[in-house]
Amino acid sequence: MVTNFPTKLTTWFKFNIWQSRRGIQDVVISMIPQLVTVVTGFITSVLIARGLGPAGMGQYALVQSISSLAASLSDLGVGQTAIRYASQAIACNDTLTQHAVLRWAFRLRIILIILVTLAFFVLAPILANSIWHSTVLTPLIRLGLFVGIFTALASVPMIYFQSRKQFGMNAAVLVGQSLMAFGGILVLAWFNHWSVSGVITTTLVSTGLGALVFLLLIPKTAILVRQDFAKLTWQNFWRSPQTNPTSSSKLDDTSADKFAFFMLLSTVIVMLTLRADVWLMGIFLDNSQIGIYSVAMRFTLPLTIILNGLNTALWPRASGLTKMTETVTLLKKTFKLSLWVALGGVVYAIFVPLIAPWIFGDKYASSVFLAQLLSLRYCLAILTCPVGVISYSFGFVRILWLINLVQFIVVVFANILLLPVHGPIGSAIALIINDTIGLLVMGILTTKYIHAKQSLL
Repeated sequence: MVTNFPTKLTTWFKFNIWQSRRGIQDVVISMIPQLVTVVTGFITSVLIARGLGPAGMGQYALVQSISSLAASLSDLGVGQTAIRYASQAIACNDTLTQHAVLRWAFRLRIILIILVTLAFFVLAPILANSIWHSTVLTPLIRLGLFVGIFTALASVPMIYFQSRKQFGMNAAVLVGQSLMAFGGILVLAWFNHWSVSGVITTTLVSTGLGALVFLLLIPKTAILVRQDFAKLTWQNFWRSPQTNPTSSSKLDDTSADKFAFFMLLSTVIVMLTLRADVWLMGIFLDNSQIGIYSVAMRFTLPLTIILNGLNTALWPRASGLTKMTETVTLLKKTFKLSLWVALGGVVYAIFVPLIAPWIFGDKYASSVFLAQLLSLRYCLAILTCPVGVISYSFGFVRILWLINLVQFIVVVFANILLLPVHGPIGSAIALIINDTIGLLVMGILTTKYIHAKQSLL
């Protein structure tokens, strides 16, 4: 039994590591900008937390939640749909279709971000006065909305390079954007001119510059062409271009329009779910507790790096597969690697948050346990990632929004029940419940689907 161990270890390495080395390389490259974002973001959070204090940090967290929501609502699954169908076109060497899909996605994002920004601009006084009971938040929310506009534009180069599996260029764009944002905060810290409005203005300027600079790297035909507007009508403005039949996945025959519609439903529900914690804390808790929760979230950044790296590398790769055997093999390999990463994340979750008081100050000591819970939640998300992404190749986009809706309802009720009793810890527990539901349900559905298909072969 001992003599077989080296052979088994070699076989495991070849199957799980060596044969997946290109995918691992893409994940690592995709993690580089996330790592830069974590390092700069962590330093930024320390500077902002110390400069604004818990109350100011709480106000900033509320404003940031609205601006990030506005940027996310401008996507509504359009970006993921564009990457999916552009990747399929690239697999067939169909550059014209790829650019047509990307132009369609760009048009939608522009009109959506304008509509969303106008809506939140009008709703700002209601959010600030009636819900969060803070009149000073109204102008801050409106200022932060412009950050959302530039954030939406900054995502365009990422979608282009990710669809082409050019993860090196994608990483370079994201690193450049992160460094610009970090540079702005360093200037603010240098002059020691701390205020919530100052932080938002600095973020606005740096995000805007990053978006405009890196948009120049994209071919014009992937953004706008005059011919599109010559035949553009209100009806075909929203309709995605027809993809080549040979580029359609044999596993899933969902059209781009239908895929985008179901992704819209899922995206909206997930966005509301992931922001329910801060919004409900704004109702039940004071700003200082929100600030402590925001600091605790900073310790999840390294795990966010890994999760985003997996998503970035896996989404176009899974979208281009057309055979069940290839897709199942990718799922098995990715899930096994994710399991090892998640186990390492558990070790991180237990020990690293202990340094919170030393980094942020003694007034943030209560964020330690919060950070541990929130980090464990991301370990669950890492496990769910490969199952969730690859399930789209099985046509699960039609039912995922229903699963997301159940998760949203559970998270909201859990927050309402737990926040008044346990404070911010209640929100952390609600998120853990959310990801546990996702992992179990998606795991069961995917396993049953694969077994059913394999039994027919």
